[in-house]
Amino acid sequence: MKVAVARGITRSRVPLIAMLALAATIGMAGCEGDNDGDGAAGPTGPTGGVGPTGPTGPTVPPDPGITQGGPVTIGDGTALTAEQIEQIGGLVAAIESATLAANKPVMVFTLKTAHGGPVLGLAPTTLYATVAKLVPAAGGVPSRWQSYVNRTQTAFATGPQRLASATQADAEYVYSGQFGTLEDLGGGRYRYSYDVDLTQVTAPIAVAYDAAATHRVGFEIRLGGDAEPLAPDNPVRDFVPNGGAGSGAKRIAATRNCNDCHERLEIHGGPRRTTEYCVTCHNPATVDPDGGEDLDLAYLAHSIHSGELRGAPMTATEAANLTVPSPYVVYGYLNFEQDFGEVTYPQSRLFCENCHTEDATVAPDGDDWKVTVTASACGGCHIAGAGTQPGQGLVKTAPDPATGRYAYRYQHSMLALEAADGECAGCHRDGGVAGDALASHSKPVFASLNRNVRYSVERGRDFTYEILGVTNAVAGQAPTVTFRIEDNGQPLALENLTAADGALSLGVAWSTQDFHTVADIATGALAGVRGRSLVVDLILNRASLVAVGDGSYRYTLASPLPSGVDGDLMVTLYGRRQFADTSRAYPASAVFFTGTARQELVSQEKCEKCHEMVFAHGGSRAGNVMMCNACHNSSGGWSDEGFGPIAFGAFAHNLHAGKLEEFAEVTYPQALKRCEACHIEDNYYTARADALPISTGPGTDLQNLYDDTWDSATAGTCGTCHDGPSSKAHMAQNGGAFDVNGGKTLTPSTATESCIVCHGAGRAADTAAAHAE
Repeated sequence: MKVAVARGITRSRVPLIAMLALAATIGMAGCEGDNDGDGAAGPTGPTGGVGPTGPTGPTVPPDPGITQGGPVTIGDGTALTAEQIEQIGGLVAAIESATLAANKPVMVFTLKTAHGGPVLGLAPTTLYATVAKLVPAAGGVPSRWQSYVNRTQTAFATGPQRLASATQADAEYVYSGQFGTLEDLGGGRYRYSYDVDLTQVTAPIAVAYDAAATHRVGFEIRLGGDAEPLAPDNPVRDFVPNGGAGSGAKRIAATRNCNDCHERLEIHGGPRRTTEYCVTCHNPATVDPDGGEDLDLAYLAHSIHSGELRGAPMTATEAANLTVPSPYVVYGYLNFEQDFGEVTYPQSRLFCENCHTEDATVAPDGDDWKVTVTASACGGCHIAGAGTQPGQGLVKTAPDPATGRYAYRYQHSMLALEAADGECAGCHRDGGVAGDALASHSKPVFASLNRNVRYSVERGRDFTYEILGVTNAVAGQAPTVTFRIEDNGQPLALENLTAADGALSLGVAWSTQDFHTVADIATGALAGVRGRSLVVDLILNRASLVAVGDGSYRYTLASPLPSGVDGDLMVTLYGRRQFADTSRAYPASAVFFTGTARQELVSQEKCEKCHEMVFAHGGSRAGNVMMCNACHNSSGGWSDEGFGPIAFGAFAHNLHAGKLEEFAEVTYPQALKRCEACHIEDNYYTARADALPISTGPGTDLQNLYDDTWDSATAGTCGTCHDGPSSKAHMAQNGGAFDVNGGKTLTPSTATESCIVCHGAGRAADTAAAHAE
């Protein structure tokens, strides 16, 4: 072993000695002397050849375009081009989390385009952030929101100055002088750290921090220039600082309910769009000093929707249930007066559930209106109370300097009773002497013997009007109509009806291609009064009713149909019911077609989003807009009643635009150009292909259709909104006609109008696309 080891070591030394000798030789060649310094650099060697091509690196694709979900840098919006704004489509904001850090709220949120792409570089100047707590219910008064960020608003020198100043909830934003820190986390995510310390709020009112209460953060984004409409719906997020159950959510009016009428809420210039966010500022400690009005959302919304009923003078009987001494007027930015006394509401205010509908997701507290009855909330509608003397109804004292809140009480003249704000539920509850709010709102008649519209609509739903068949529906024969009316599933006996029981009629109109009810095509003689359907009063003619035996009845018209009938009839059964206590029911009308059914252009469901139930003529015509065409057709029109054309399309457009003399005070809660608020999709580009010219007034012979003055169908309908000289000139240049004197025919207007060429679906000036701009 020793020999072997020695041999191994000897072998390893030979190359090592050689290497040391070589190193010594190289070192000596580079020496400049004995000081071991560096020698001069040698000559540069020749350039080596090109090495082999390396492997291809990974490909980095370009960012997708905005419409494909790509990113966009937004800033404050002013640098965006028109093309970018169009491509973005709108912003979508969501709050990921809400926490506290050193007693200051912190929220993390995302901001995306309508296509899901991240929105980068949001400018701090665009953000307005709110934070509020939900004060628990106490003393008979329901829970309420209280903002932690408040200000003192001084009345304007040029305003009415009902109060010298008042407390108002506010937001944190750059221009207010109170703003935290906005951090861009990348990828469309942001963190906002509030400035307000929730435990140190003492001015202008003290707000006590409650870690066990529900807290809500929310924000709006205000972009500049043409980008302003991109503002997202306001996100909110609730959290409880101590992680407990909290004080509730108070989600009682879902934004989507508001948008049934308003399409999309746009308040304060646009960026405030959701009720869940509005309440963070519009809470009971927010008052307008100029008008002296409470700006709490419940009181404000009820007052606004009472509109003209608050401002219009009424009779003593009407005042007992409906009125108020003055309109709701508030003063906003730069002393801008906002008078809501002219607002018209398209249904009975007694249908509270049209705004307050319980929904487990968006409005879990939606039914609270039935039990949380207070002077402060309900007083927005019931401001005049049950009497008409000064001091009766809703009474309020000046705002408390410590809380910023009004104190309310309610005076009942009939009972000589005054109730403080928290005492109302003592009577207005299930089992109480007044019943809960729903019971109070559902009475057949009120104490003043005013009929209750809510009751009429709901009672009308108990009735079923049904046309079972029509025979002999041709010219020269008298049609027989078989029908049935049921009340809560039980057939209604009709042979003993009298005028005291209400009204009941059959209507017959033709042609369903486009109703005109012309009796004689050759002469243009009308069968009814100005193109209205033939009407039979079934109560007056009850002796001619034949009971079939199964609860249905037959009625045969007394006279044969005239020569102008083409076989396509629309038969209607309609009429209100009336009861001994003077209350009424408005049943939905029945419609029956004997041949080709009339094309539906508008949606009954959409009408009832605003109107609850469409009814007219004292409730005799209700619940079916198709039947309106029986009279509101192309032949029915005159100018001596302030209506102009009463053809349904032109009439409805003029009515909703407030252009009819009799309906000049009508207000409309969204843009008139949004045709799909009423119309079925794709059914509003131009008039139907078989639409007839529209009568605008009678000629010399009231019963002769052909000497009427008339508009062509598309021009006469679209021209109700597009009524400027240039618009009408454009229509006339393309075959439209306005107020032609005589010479009307039953030839469809599309024979001359060329509107469809440009304004049809997918065409250069597509109606839907043009109205969306």
